[in-house]
Amino acid sequence: MTNPLDTVSLKVTAQASSPEQARDIAEAWVRGMAAEVNLLETGDEETPGSVYLVPIDSALLPSAPASPNTRLALAIGGLIGVALAFGYAMLRYTLDRRIRSVDSVERELGIAVVGTIPEEKSFTADNRLIPSDGATSTRSSNAHLFAVAEAMRELRTNIQFMDVDNPPRVIVVTSPLPGDGKSTTASNLAITLAANGERVVLIDGDLRRPMIATIFGLVEDVGLSDVLVGRAEIAEIAQRVPGHPNLVVVAAGKLPPNPSEVLGSARMRDMLAAVSREAVIIVDAPPLIPVTDAAVLTQHADGAIVVATVGRTTFEVLSKALSNLERASARALGVVLNRVPRRGSGAAYYGYQYHGDYYRSEAEEAERVEGPRRRSESAA
Repeated sequence: MTNPLDTVSLKVTAQASSPEQARDIAEAWVRGMAAEVNLLETGDEETPGSVYLVPIDSALLPSAPASPNTRLALAIGGLIGVALAFGYAMLRYTLDRRIRSVDSVERELGIAVVGTIPEEKSFTADNRLIPSDGATSTRSSNAHLFAVAEAMRELRTNIQFMDVDNPPRVIVVTSPLPGDGKSTTASNLAITLAANGERVVLIDGDLRRPMIATIFGLVEDVGLSDVLVGRAEIAEIAQRVPGHPNLVVVAAGKLPPNPSEVLGSARMRDMLAAVSREAVIIVDAPPLIPVTDAAVLTQHADGAIVVATVGRTTFEVLSKALSNLERASARALGVVLNRVPRRGSGAAYYGYQYHGDYYRSEAEEAERVEGPRRRSESAA
């Protein structure tokens, strides 16, 4: 009930689950109030006194519900949703410590990013190798690997220019944690170096979970461990890779019970020194944080390349991995960011969206020109 300004009128409103119920409640309230006023003035509910209450207008059926106000509720809900989404985005941006860009790594950790490798969803456990240089043409079935091949060539160039007068000859490839793609990176880096005319020896130095022999489809039973315990010479267990004349692979061999001691032995140091005089050595090593193998191995090498995953590896994890190398007096050559997204803001930053669109347009043009000719030849 309200009293309009400067009047003796009373305005009664009522709410109910239906328009009819709201009208009936309002009228019943007026009748009950009139009877109460009469009772106070004359002592009889039916007899009006000097002051009495009479209804002027009958209650009307409302044409629209008073509540809920759907439009108002939607507007308020939308504003609250936008505010919550903005707050969540800001909180996530502030608290999210996962690596997203090259600049952030170099700014926070003070180490150079020497390579960025785009995400390649076609890679599987049994098929994750790029072809040698020149095989990723627009007419090739390997066209989708163009961006990965370009990234590996860029990494190769960066390594060669680390020290022009004395480029690294023994390179350990490792990562902070398992699953960052170090074995794939080591294998494709070896292929890329070999395609450039370098003699390359790829050694599986992961004597805990070896992967190199599986990646190349080679014999796994003999390898590095046999050389280090004196059962074989490296020339006897090195395996040629079909299609890559400048590349040989040394598998891990039988897994020893003490990998760190074996990898840190004088025999390992001497073997690396001897082979490096004839070829560039790429060593796939275990992750840095779970075990000390990679740090021990890097002491015998020119340095280590640490592979981190964009959107997964955090700055704290990468910093700890680099600290493990530093404590072992080992050199970090740089960081490689793996699985960089091909689309979105990250893709535009690294340039893979441009490369991918360019490459697709070239492939589509080749198909447009040569497709009809191939179909006619097939029909003939």
